[in-house]
Amino acid sequence: MLARALLGGLSSSGGKGGQHLIKAAAAPLTPASRPPVSAFALDGRRWAAACWKAPGMPYKIYHPSIQEPERRVILEGSLEGPAKYVPRHFRHQTYIDSIRSGAYLGPDWPFNNLGKGMWEHRRYNVSYHPIPADASAVTGILFHGRLNIWTVEWHEQGKQRIRWFRAQYGFERAKQSAENFRRSLVQAGRVDNRRSEREVRQQQIQTYAGRSLFKKKFAKKDARRLGNSGTKLGPEWKTRKDYKTRGLMP
Repeated sequence: MLARALLGGLSSSGGKGGQHLIKAAAAPLTPASRPPVSAFALDGRRWAAACWKAPGMPYKIYHPSIQEPERRVILEGSLEGPAKYVPRHFRHQTYIDSIRSGAYLGPDWPFNNLGKGMWEHRRYNVSYHPIPADASAVTGILFHGRLNIWTVEWHEQGKQRIRWFRAQYGFERAKQSAENFRRSLVQAGRVDNRRSEREVRQQQIQTYAGRSLFKKKFAKKDARRLGNSGTKLGPEWKTRKDYKTRGLMP
């Protein structure tokens, strides 16, 4: 209202200066007469639409266009159904196709974009290899790189036992054989602190039976050896000598 009153006063004065101000206020601003806009404001307005994301919606990922290699041999296989056919390198081809199409970004995406300082300290992949390749999740199995063997260590009846599995005919083959052997030991009740109550009782019964058989087999069957019939107690050779002296033995 103050501006209107000012313009009204100038027009009522009838001066040329007033008419010039009214025309200048009514005329639109031309590009030459507009105030300059800062570069920061232009950048913010330009990239504002790209940074905007609806709540709950993922960011759009733009994948580079990768051309198909020329003279490529496409393998035909089938991973579904009762009749599966997996030719050589078929799974690798499927893996490469998934990466090229953008459907699979890798097991550690987006951490695979980090620098060398982070990856050089990692010994294995957390997604697909939770433990190193030269280690086993089964108790008592170790790999000795100097000897190139897998060892299975267990305690049986208070004694430590170790069995070797050579890896020269296959690293994973030896590892699987060692793990299967360890499982068979546990199932057979040969590992201390891994037996059930029934297995412990069966071993006690076997121990009693073996002790009874030992006593029966090595018992003194000669009653005279026990000191009867006036014989003397002592070593067996001394008893036999006394028998011969008395004429009781030939």
